Amino acid sequence: MDKEKRKLSRRSFIGGGMAAVVGAGLSLPVTAGRLAAEEGGDDAPRIRDFRPLGKTGWKVSDIAFGNAMMQEPSLLEYAMDRGINYVDTARQYYDMEKVIGQIFPAKRDRLFVTTKLDPPLVTATVSVADLMTGIEESLERLNTDYIDCCLIHSIGDPNLGDAARIRNENIYTAFEKARSQGKIRFWGASSHGPKMIEEFTWMLENTNIDMIMPGMNFMTKGLEPVLAKAREKGVAVVAMKSLSAARIIDYSKYRTEGRTARQALLKWLLAQPGIDTISITMRSIEQVNEYVSASGNPELSMREREVLQGYCGLLSRDYCRPGCDGCLGACPHDVPIHDILRYRMYFHSYSREKYAMGLYAKLPAERTAVRCAGCAAPCESACTHQIAVRAKLIEAHRELSA
Repeated sequence: MDKEKRKLSRRSFIGGGMAAVVGAGLSLPVTAGRLAAEEGGDDAPRIRDFRPLGKTGWKVSDIAFGNAMMQEPSLLEYAMDRGINYVDTARQYYDMEKVIGQIFPAKRDRLFVTTKLDPPLVTATVSVADLMTGIEESLERLNTDYIDCCLIHSIGDPNLGDAARIRNENIYTAFEKARSQGKIRFWGASSHGPKMIEEFTWMLENTNIDMIMPGMNFMTKGLEPVLAKAREKGVAVVAMKSLSAARIIDYSKYRTEGRTARQALLKWLLAQPGIDTISITMRSIEQVNEYVSASGNPELSMREREVLQGYCGLLSRDYCRPGCDGCLGACPHDVPIHDILRYRMYFHSYSREKYAMGLYAKLPAERTAVRCAGCAAPCESACTHQIAVRAKLIEAHRELSA
């Protein structure tokens, strides 16, 4: 693939106004039939690009299956029929490990499986024995003898501890022990936290990590040195949080081309150097078809560029980016700004109102956004993206407390 085609300038999207934005509302419905017609008459679109997954020896579909909220495995099996051969899950995704386990061992050799240890398990003092227990519990839930890649989740999240959390040698001793016993093949780390750049960098420079899974999309920045270091060391890069808030955007004008803004977002990310695959949550056959249709052709049309430019203008002052720590420590009341704005996004953009409210309810009362009403809002002056942080936190408190 021509490198120039995959090297798309961020400047062509950022700074654009609203001219390309036709409207905002519910997510654009996409039918399997229309997408199939676009692909030349096949029953449904298929994966068209399989990329080397770092130094693992696997070639994986450029679009991967994220299984948060999946109720039963038939959707994953449909995605596999479309060519997807990578599935991502986690211990904290309710019983999703168990759902995937329903298709094993029969189809085990057809999938590269990643799972994530429960974030509170991994601490600055966790023992090798406790980590091994966590791995073995995931093996049992997944109904398999081995995990292709086991991840530490939520590194760079100040709520879970400082950098000492990832410098605990017991973590790496446990991973190597599990690898030697055949329980895992590779290990890595994932994050969409405000300190993810700093902590991914430390791990790349100081450990033999096999995979990183950063939260990234066309509105994030600062990850370029991390991606370059990963490429240099042969570390796999799996992108997540790739759609930002795209599920609620409806571009009626764009629909006439048979594509969606979400596909343009995926194509943009696939064009960036060093991305092996994108893990994206799929909740319906229509979504599988929609996302798979972005496979294999990252070159953007002029219309797609215009749409993303408008989308950036629409969200620029509303979206709290993964990996941004501009306001970290600015709140005098220790309100977890990043977390609450993420819960607000789940509430507004992902139709997960109860889930978002449940997360907010777990916060100590003294750290909720009720503290924001009479505050001078130093968080806003610290925000590098000019987000009206205080107003959004107050709105989030009202909605998430209802």
